[in-house]
Amino acid sequence: MSWPWQKPENEPKETLLQEVTQAIAQVLGCSSGRTHADIQPTAYLGADLGLSSIAVARLAGLLQKQHGKKPLPFHKLFVKPDGSMLQDIRVSDIVTFLEWHVLNSHP
Repeated sequence: MSWPWQKPENEPKETLLQEVTQAIAQVLGCSSGRTHADIQPTAYLGADLGLSSIAVARLAGLLQKQHGKKPLPFHKLFVKPDGSMLQDIRVSDIVTFLEWHVLNSHP
């Protein structure tokens, strides 16, 4: 599946990937035993990392605070281009989303 901000041939920016994995590790907390280096770009937030919907909202809040020049439409990450809802997204989806909305300054 692809969103308008996805470029299939483009690798995620390493800096954004590090920021996202660090934020996920923070949301998971020390009790999970995972460090940001253990979190793979292909991991799904819910199925692989065990994040609840509240934890995903907290993650979005952390990332918004880091990149908070303008509100970021995180809700769009869970809507397919055809309008149907996704149940889970990958770490790399968040990185690509941030690359599009933060680094490229798209609305």
